[in-house]
Amino acid sequence: MRLFARISAVLSLVWMIGLLVVFALRIGFPLELEWMEGGVMHQAHRFMHGEPIYPPPGEEFVPFLYTPLYAITLGVLGQVFGLGFGVGRAVSIVAWLAIGLGLHRAVLREGKSSAHAVATVGLWCSGYVFAFRWVDLARPDTMFLALALWALVLLREAWGDWRKAALAGVLMALAFWTKQTAAVLIIASGIGALLVAPRQLWIYAGVIAVIDGGGMLLFDARTDGRLWNYVFELHQSHAFNHERFWRKTWGMFVHAAPWITGLSLWLLARFFAPWALRKRKLGDREDDRLRARLAAHRGFGFWSVMALAGALVSALGYSTQWAEPNAFLPGVCLGALWIGVALPRGGRDEVIALALVSAQLLFALVIEPRFQPIQSRGWAAIGESYTWHRLSRTIPSAVSTANAAALRNRLETERPVVFALHRPWWSVLAGGDGHVGSMGLADVPTDARKNIEQALTRRLRDVGYDELWFEGEPPQWLRAALRGRYKVVERLQGDARIRPMSGWMSDAGMVTAYTADQIRMAPIGPSVVPEGWHVLADFEDGTLQGVVAHGGFGRRPVSGFTGDLAQPAGFGGEFWLSSASAAGRIEERGEAQVGPVAMAAGSVLSARVCATGDRDKLSVDIVATDGTVLASLGLPANDATFVQVSWPAPAAGEVFLRIRDDSSSGAVMLDDVWMR
Repeated sequence: MRLFARISAVLSLVWMIGLLVVFALRIGFPLELEWMEGGVMHQAHRFMHGEPIYPPPGEEFVPFLYTPLYAITLGVLGQVFGLGFGVGRAVSIVAWLAIGLGLHRAVLREGKSSAHAVATVGLWCSGYVFAFRWVDLARPDTMFLALALWALVLLREAWGDWRKAALAGVLMALAFWTKQTAAVLIIASGIGALLVAPRQLWIYAGVIAVIDGGGMLLFDARTDGRLWNYVFELHQSHAFNHERFWRKTWGMFVHAAPWITGLSLWLLARFFAPWALRKRKLGDREDDRLRARLAAHRGFGFWSVMALAGALVSALGYSTQWAEPNAFLPGVCLGALWIGVALPRGGRDEVIALALVSAQLLFALVIEPRFQPIQSRGWAAIGESYTWHRLSRTIPSAVSTANAAALRNRLETERPVVFALHRPWWSVLAGGDGHVGSMGLADVPTDARKNIEQALTRRLRDVGYDELWFEGEPPQWLRAALRGRYKVVERLQGDARIRPMSGWMSDAGMVTAYTADQIRMAPIGPSVVPEGWHVLADFEDGTLQGVVAHGGFGRRPVSGFTGDLAQPAGFGGEFWLSSASAAGRIEERGEAQVGPVAMAAGSVLSARVCATGDRDKLSVDIVATDGTVLASLGLPANDATFVQVSWPAPAAGEVFLRIRDDSSSGAVMLDDVWMR
């Protein structure tokens, strides 16, 4: 017994210390660790500056569909420490510590040993990866859970103590004001209170009714009914995924915690087996004995109710449209607590239980569960549903941190007027007031969304922003306003992208690798021709300017968005030449020639070149008048990105610049042909 107690304690400490190290390495990341962190910052920023945090939906702001306490907390702290991601993450880390202390206390108060209490905290920590590394984010989830857990801990101890019942009510009410998910726990805790503090239940419930019910009426009146609309009506309008509720959530818990699943079934069987084995239907004597046993284990009954409630909260949360596995946090926390309370003391049973706990702690330390293969192909794919745990999916690399720091520094130094559809906080970093984000647009009703989109497109048509940022390609509803006004100036690809570490877009949050580019757009302006260079063709008058073109290159250059092809980054002005034509048909083939160009020895021919798709049969060559290829200029490695290539003439003579597309699955593009 001592061996497995020590093993579970050591593994639990490894988890606790390991997460503290992880938090220390993540807290200072300069931009979003999860793509919606900035939206929470934006709401806190508005509170700090006396602006409404539940205004009518508009192009300036749409709040996330959460109750406001976390954002208000950040706003208050921001007045002292300055508002930023670090403050928001620090609040969550402190809440994580509070959860650990609450779990430890709850288990000890049930008469369990310190080894059981430490193992409980370890199990909670080991759910970090399963819950998509959400604990330390600048989001309300961990603060809500800390308040709710301590409310339950105090309620469990409230027998004969009205002060604890009242304080428990305050904390649970504040949990609701942090995240309305607490409503399910409020109902469940009322049922649980009948077991552990029936005479104090009215105090507990009364405090919650005053703070939550009265507060909601007051706050809703002050926001002209918008608070209730945001946190309830719009939230309820999200689609409900029945498969996630009835199958996937429970399957994911079992899949991520197989050792604890087995332990839970064994503990339940151990508790109820004496009656289940005697008779299918209990007689009066057996019924009385079971009632007496349950009465003697009020704590077990209370935490059983709360563990079931935590699992229900997780299933409901994860089944809501756009939900992430952060919804599993209540189930992980209260499930770990139930295990700690149910662990047997002494003898062989404790050895078995602690051995299974140790196995789960070690399993979670080295294995990362990925349920999607099972979801797609059934349990036959279980071998593909686990992967080795890699720190690179949790801790930002030096490269990603440096890239994020450089972008943030440029925004704060140059202070452009920014519109970042998925990262509205970038506007505030650049000195602006922020704007609606993509999640806000998705949350509001269709008529409100159309009004906001129309307001944004009007501003884009007026070229009201200095730069635009998109995760992936710009949405269709914006493209008409962008055409002729903005162009892609930068495509960040691969490790150059500033990606989050949790949730959507992150390696940790995507079963299929997220490959979309990060796109920066800017107002269209003319190319700047360096002194000493002569323009041979730049296509800015919308014509071929003497370039001989055949096939897909067509009769004119292209601009804007060409069919389904990504708009390339880095072309000169507004127009460029493309073998995919204005329709963006990548299967088109063709050839274009610039020249003949008379070059003196030592003169330089330069052009911007871009390729997309299969490059095997694409080429950019310098060709002599007799057709001899003098040089192949090569194609850029990055997709849909113009790069400048050049060729110094070794001797005087006439040459052609030829670009050729013989591929049905690739396209080549040309712009700004200059000579020095």
